[in-house]
Amino acid sequence: MDLQAGSTRHHVYEASVVNIDEVRPQNEIVDCIWYPLDAVHNLETNDATRRIVQAFQRRL
Repeated sequence: MDLQAGSTRHHVYEASVVNIDEVRPQNEIVDCIWYPLDAVHNLETNDATRRIVQAFQRRL
């Protein structure tokens, strides 16, 4: 998914995993923090992040 927000273009990728209990962040951006999808609405975030999460949730 590509999303233009102001002067920033976001490229969003989706991956499926079969070993969900073993998954952990490894090579992501250092400042990346993982949150459950149902917790995102409680975070202070920008419009682009909300739009990305909402688009993903519609696909579930």
